[in-house]
Amino acid sequence: MTIADLHELNERFQKRAVDLSELIPGGSLLEAASLIIRSSRRMHSYLEKMLAATSELQLGKAIEKTEEHLDEIIFILDQLDIANKEQKITLINDFVKQGYDLLSMYSACVDQIIKEKVASED
Repeated sequence: MTIADLHELNERFQKRAVDLSELIPGGSLLEAASLIIRSSRRMHSYLEKMLAATSELQLGKAIEKTEEHLDEIIFILDQLDIANKEQKITLINDFVKQGYDLLSMYSACVDQIIKEKVASED
């Protein structure tokens, strides 16, 4: 999977967040969707900064910011999942699963980038 493919998956996830916010207009889903969209965009931006990092300091800052946004999305997805335990709305279940899958891919990318950057330093 390329960075462009990952970016496309991220964009689709953000569009699903918009769909989710329209499920209950003006409700708390709108706020959750907005936070997810913001963090998803920033997460991808910092992943690209990790790739472009030319120093250990740049890499470290990009990793830290990427992890912050990963954590924020995980928190929101966990809250959505907990809130949906009783109602079992399929749209929310699918969205949460898609979110965790996307985050797993980002996490794997971060691990791979770190591995390659460390190997190139040796």
